[in-house]
Amino acid sequence: MTPTLALERIMLSPQCGEILAAVRAATPAALLDQLDAAANDATRAAIEATALTGGAAVTAAPAAAVPGWLRLGVLDALTRWADGTGSTCRHSPRPDRPEPVLAAAWRPGLVTCCHCTHLWRVGREANLTCDGCGRVCEPESINPAMTQMAGLIFMYGTCADCRPAITPDPGPLSRPETAEQDHPRGTGRVRPRGSRGHGRGRGARR
Repeated sequence: MTPTLALERIMLSPQCGEILAAVRAATPAALLDQLDAAANDATRAAIEATALTGGAAVTAAPAAAVPGWLRLGVLDALTRWADGTGSTCRHSPRPDRPEPVLAAAWRPGLVTCCHCTHLWRVGREANLTCDGCGRVCEPESINPAMTQMAGLIFMYGTCADCRPAITPDPGPLSRPETAEQDHPRGTGRVRPRGSRGHGRGRGARR
């Protein structure tokens, strides 16, 4: 079983809350403070991004209610960054030096700091491709969004059929939140996929 699938199994387990509590209890206080600070900073960045782009920040659904492709995308980005099999921007963000970081469905294996948004830009066709089903959509029909797990902000875009249903119940994947906006992706700010439909700024896509 891969680290991604192992982590997903934990997240979907009824004992997930207890496991997370035990992990927090075993984490050095200094590192825990940094992790919490990075998560809070990422939340502020997500909220600011949605405010700038006219979107809305909402609480994410419980892990079990999140579509598998999205849940696994987030966890794959996190585990590949943690075990060193992924790649980063030139600033080399590291899990042991907590800070808000970006990842995206359209570029698996890459994690960047929040300053390197230029790495997420993509061309027109990729900008109109749904990350859920892979269908190339009409302009303005892509729904750009981002979900957050700790300090990791994960950007994606979907067609209307694949757009995740968001509920007000917090869950493991949601801490602290999921944000969605309606403008082009990757236009130089921390915007979920910038703003698909208006040139959603992705970086060199897959």
